[in-house]
Amino acid sequence: MKHGQDNKFRIYLFYGVMFLIVVLSIELLSQVTFLIIFGKRYSPGNLRSYVVHKYDITDQSANFLNQEVIHPYVGYVLDSGDEKKNFTGQGFLTDISPVVKKEAGKVNIVILGGSVANGLVKPIEQAWKKTFKAAPRLINLACPGFKQPQQLMALTYFLALGAQYDLVINLDGFNDIVLPYVENYVAGVNPFFPRSWELRISDNPPPRVLAAIGKLKYFQDIKRERLAALATSVFNFSATYGLIKMVQLMINNKDIYKSSMALLELQMKSKKRFAESGPVEHYANDTKMFEAAADFWYRCSLLINDLAPKNGFAYYHVLQPDQYLQGSKQLTREEKHLAFNEKHVYRRPVIIGYPLLIARGKMLVKNQVNFFDATMIFAHTKETVYSDDCCHFNKKGYQILADYIIEEISRHSKFARLKPAGALPN
Repeated sequence: MKHGQDNKFRIYLFYGVMFLIVVLSIELLSQVTFLIIFGKRYSPGNLRSYVVHKYDITDQSANFLNQEVIHPYVGYVLDSGDEKKNFTGQGFLTDISPVVKKEAGKVNIVILGGSVANGLVKPIEQAWKKTFKAAPRLINLACPGFKQPQQLMALTYFLALGAQYDLVINLDGFNDIVLPYVENYVAGVNPFFPRSWELRISDNPPPRVLAAIGKLKYFQDIKRERLAALATSVFNFSATYGLIKMVQLMINNKDIYKSSMALLELQMKSKKRFAESGPVEHYANDTKMFEAAADFWYRCSLLINDLAPKNGFAYYHVLQPDQYLQGSKQLTREEKHLAFNEKHVYRRPVIIGYPLLIARGKMLVKNQVNFFDATMIFAHTKETVYSDDCCHFNKKGYQILADYIIEEISRHSKFARLKPAGALPN
């Protein structure tokens, strides 16, 4: 009897050991797979960062109906859901009231642009403190999806309310050349209206549009639940579990992207009232539309520059980098997976439109605008700086860009490095 029990124990032990070896082998293979794909070891944080950032722009686009509210002068602003924040920032992401006054020993710095400019606020503050003595006060007027003339209108609106600024930094270009075409023109909406204008003001969208919005929301809810499970699961230490979740989330993200494109296609086909479309000029070809967008961007910058001397601030305009501009960066292995999509709807507008922006930037310089073309600042950077397949950067990318901007500003006499602490000269 005892001999039979020993045999059973050995059999169970053998199967147990074999099972453990198989599990460990699968886990090791998963770790190696993750390392090969992403160039770094597996961790729940690394996986979450990949999934969140790679499709961050898709989620932002899908969420705009919930987060953004109509504004009479700048198109739309953000509703934080907090009455005090909404009052202080007036719908912008600034911690300081936009209607700020000049004060000795402090520099009021305005940031204009879209979501990339919004991510630049803290790095600019850090770069400023490393370079100058006067204390910076950052007024963040950048808003996701903003494109000209929204930057111009936001600045003008707060100046009219009595705001006093020392320095205005406008980081833009990507939204200004991509969104007029991708989200407006192809949908039969004036390219210079705020993005997806038709959906913002339509009181009663057609049933098919409402169904498409609901489908998009459904896939986003699933993604939110899966991300929460990834953060809390007792198995999240396992690369095997992580890879399974990654596959699920990548399928989920594809569903979000397809739903977004389906919604855009419905916008293209729907009949629009004048209030929804505005006056739409039909260009001879797409290149002509991009040229019109570049010209519009150029004229808006000239108008901001004209405001500068009369309102006592210095104006600096920066063309932001983007990975789809050929030769602008040798992408790392991680960026090839995380930050490059050959079929992305934004890629073609960048390829066609960015050379037009660069050419207009040279014209801005000839017209005495402090313009900096930052499209090649990552050309010799070997580390990963892009965080998604749109246009956004990781912490290192933002800091490189912020340091570049402040370094360029410091070369100008008004902001010379060795100036004593105190208020800037008028």
